[in-house]
Amino acid sequence: MTSPSPPIPPDTAATGCLGPFPTPTHGQPGAGSFTIACSTHIKAAPRTCLEVLLKASEYPSWNRYCRKCIIDAQPDGDHQALPNLVGPEFLRLGTKFTFHVHMDPLSEDSSARNTALEVSRLERIDEVLQIRRTGFRIAWKTRPTLFMPNRMLRCERVQEFVQVYPPSGTLDEPETAYRCWETFYGVLAPVVKAAAGNQIMRGGTYLSSSEIPLSLGDISYLSII
Repeated sequence: MTSPSPPIPPDTAATGCLGPFPTPTHGQPGAGSFTIACSTHIKAAPRTCLEVLLKASEYPSWNRYCRKCIIDAQPDGDHQALPNLVGPEFLRLGTKFTFHVHMDPLSEDSSARNTALEVSRLERIDEVLQIRRTGFRIAWKTRPTLFMPNRMLRCERVQEFVQVYPPSGTLDEPETAYRCWETFYGVLAPVVKAAAGNQIMRGGTYLSSSEIPLSLGDISYLSII
């Protein structure tokens, strides 16, 4: 990241009242129109959380908003954020993929909106701010099209899985402080906020109480673009 991680308080339900926050590709502070952000605690190690997120073929089993993750193209090379996590079914740095997004998680018959994306950042976190932070960071951004160029609308979502420790004296494995922010840019971004901002935030609120693997909670609120 070219700038510090934004100040998202712990256990923040999906909100549009913070930011806008910068993202790796598109922005310096203040460049975006608005940000949707959330955070939660996950009772699993950062590596386990990231592995779930990277395995495209498993999305239908746990993600009610994004019921399919189709890999369109893999980059050359073998970049990986996790040792021994390779294969055509895993997202990597530079992977181009498509989400099939259903804005009504309770409906079995809702139609899907296809969202074309590209992994723009996939890296380990090992940094010292006030304290040392270790874990993983992934970001993906929308891919521009002929009918929706970047100058009109673009967004980028960043997710961090930072290792935290249970209270001293326990024998539990390390757990995860999860933080996520997605910033919208372009002349149409205010229109998206007015038309669908509440719908996006409801996605985070719904998933924070869903029974999905590893208690991943708000991991699945996502852009509807």
